[in-house]
Amino acid sequence: MKKSLALLMAVCMLAIALTSCFAQKPEEKVFDDNYRNFYEIYVRAFSDSNNDGIGDLQGVLSKIDYLKAAEGQDDSRSLGIDAVWFMPIFPSPSDHKYDVTDYYGIDPSYGTMEDFEELLSKFHARGIHLILDLVLNHTSQLHPWFLQACEAVNKGDLENKYVTYYNFTTEPGEPDENGYYKGYNPVPGNEEGYYYESRFSPDMPDLNLDNPDVWDEIRSIIKFWLDKGVDGFRLDACTSYYTESMQNSIDALAKIVEYGKSVKSDCYFVAEVWDSAWTIAQYYRSGVDSIFNFDCSYTGPYAGLYHNIEKGYGTKVGKVLENFNVEIRNKNINAIDAPFLSNHDTPRSGTYLTGSADRKLAASLYMLLPGNPFIYYGEEIGMVGGWDNDPNKRLPLKWSADESGIRMLPAKGGRNSDVPYYGIYDQLNHESSLVNHYRKLIKLKKMNPEIQRAQVVSDSDLKMRNVASYTCSYDNSSVMVLTNVTPTPKTIDINAAGYGDYSELSGFVTAGDYIEYESFKAYIKNYEYNVPELIPHAAPVVYVNGVLTIPPRGSVVLRNPGKVNSTFVTTTTTAPPVVTPTDIVTPSDAG
Repeated sequence: MKKSLALLMAVCMLAIALTSCFAQKPEEKVFDDNYRNFYEIYVRAFSDSNNDGIGDLQGVLSKIDYLKAAEGQDDSRSLGIDAVWFMPIFPSPSDHKYDVTDYYGIDPSYGTMEDFEELLSKFHARGIHLILDLVLNHTSQLHPWFLQACEAVNKGDLENKYVTYYNFTTEPGEPDENGYYKGYNPVPGNEEGYYYESRFSPDMPDLNLDNPDVWDEIRSIIKFWLDKGVDGFRLDACTSYYTESMQNSIDALAKIVEYGKSVKSDCYFVAEVWDSAWTIAQYYRSGVDSIFNFDCSYTGPYAGLYHNIEKGYGTKVGKVLENFNVEIRNKNINAIDAPFLSNHDTPRSGTYLTGSADRKLAASLYMLLPGNPFIYYGEEIGMVGGWDNDPNKRLPLKWSADESGIRMLPAKGGRNSDVPYYGIYDQLNHESSLVNHYRKLIKLKKMNPEIQRAQVVSDSDLKMRNVASYTCSYDNSSVMVLTNVTPTPKTIDINAAGYGDYSELSGFVTAGDYIEYESFKAYIKNYEYNVPELIPHAAPVVYVNGVLTIPPRGSVVLRNPGKVNSTFVTTTTTAPPVVTPTDIVTPSDAG
């Protein structure tokens, strides 16, 4: 046993020496496009700067080093994202703020316009883009437009400008058994039987998008924020622009996108179309950059994430992925998919992915899909909640297990967990944690930019039911992504499958371990050194003579060195096979 350990130490010392001599990191090209790794933030629940129990803009700014390190700064404690989506930050009477009372302001509980301008400036200095949640289907019932409209209706002044901003009627349809008119509510204090359309709730009256004056307001709002310097918008509830007409909703979405890009050509829009993949594809005809891929999340049957993990299926992932990307790009050649696991409207992924390994596998699957992935704040540490109500989908982020500082308060109806789970700072201290897994996935993507921008082709020739695989080609460069969705190693003869050109190991992640590109180019099987007790997680990645072994729940990127763009890859020399032990399991690995 002593000989085995001595041999292992010698091999590891050799590996460290080889790192600096033989494995060079690919050059990172700066792209002038809208492909980024997004992070969704509910400001109220992210970080509190003034100890009032409510997160705010200065709180977000205080955590900028976590979001992305400054150039030249140590990035070992940074997630490494390059874009942020803020849930609504405009003045609103609710906690969620999807009922806006002023489209040109900042909710006082979040701070001031000066706070916003400072944050935006510092985001941009870090290379972080910011998009704002823009709710154009409805306003708050306390918005001045609606208050003036109701006052006019009650006075019988139906020609009032603001009456035409909304949809009022005396014929709301047929009532149900409880006397409720679906999608309509009575005007407060009105004796003439007038109702207003409000598809989401009584406190969110729908805007009349047939009114040119409303469109003038929308254009003014968009221009105001683009002139402030924001980089785009997340568009809420796009299927509800016109409840009974998908085509009219698509046309409305097209008008919004067209105007935004006329003000700022690289303005990025991502739309919420909570529907099937087929419907989502139709909305891409609007010219919108991205639409959230709901089939990718727990709420949909997308073949790759939760259901794929649950059943151990892999082959179907690549084919579904290829078909969907072809479909959306047929509708819009510039379409950018927007995969995600969960968001503020769905149960958190940590709730149904109950183990650290499965959470890491799910992260690998969606983060390594082409397009712009959206990480929901707290997902990177395995936060749970949301089966019962919306507030529990949006609980305060935990930064450390000891809850140093005042604890942020949940929204009304929500309840902070009493379980002392590991927070962001705790997990950053452990290499095998979930948050570090996310960090390394983002690094891996930046090393292989084809993944995000690819035209995807599935690799059904591999005939590996439990391996999700596809090639990603972009700008005359190509890589192959393979993910083992099972808890056991999988060995594939890449040459025999016809993919021998993908001969270079370009990086990988596993559920228990991660080795960066600079570290090692190849591994030999651990049992040859008789030290299984030092490798509790998984076998290493091995790629020798065209035969690839992927460890349990591991993802591997192979590069085709004969089809390269010089901006992606530098010259490398193949190193001899080496082996390294994985990290010992730590408590934080429970996520």
